[in-house]
Amino acid sequence: MSEVVVRTAEVKDAEGIANVHVKMWQQAYKGQIPDEYLDNLSVGQGTEGWKKQLENPIEGSFAYVADIDGKVVGWCTGGVSRDEDAYKEIGELYGIYVLPGYTDKGVGSKLMGQLLNTLKTEGYTQATLWVLDSNEKSKKWYEAKGWRIEGKTKVDKRDKFELREIRYITDL
Repeated sequence: MSEVVVRTAEVKDAEGIANVHVKMWQQAYKGQIPDEYLDNLSVGQGTEGWKKQLENPIEGSFAYVADIDGKVVGWCTGGVSRDEDAYKEIGELYGIYVLPGYTDKGVGSKLMGQLLNTLKTEGYTQATLWVLDSNEKSKKWYEAKGWRIEGKTKVDKRDKFELREIRYITDL
């Protein structure tokens, strides 16, 4: 495998980010999210959403991609915590995904490392993230990286289903 370059995401990366997003959701959440929803995920729609997000980022947010030979194989976003109960010193990892076939190769670790370093540089002392409470593989990965269950839970209501999530926290 060629070298993984982690860099700030640009608008031109929108399709690559959407591709990773769709493919990873379809693989990682099979059996946790209804098949009908996963089957209808669209790289085209995702690309448009990512273009808008990258053109007009939320103040205090950051987006990175993992690039191998010009191909986006992963992405990570984060920044100021979106949780109502967060102190100003708490940042958040909003999302991190790596294209199937590139997992377990250090890509996710590099992406997360970049984001956490950025949050620390921005003055945050801790970071949180939300993960599906049914996603055992991701929970084990985060725990192996030093994240711990903080305990707060939430339900993200979708059209015909709910996503039950649990919050993790780490010190920066």
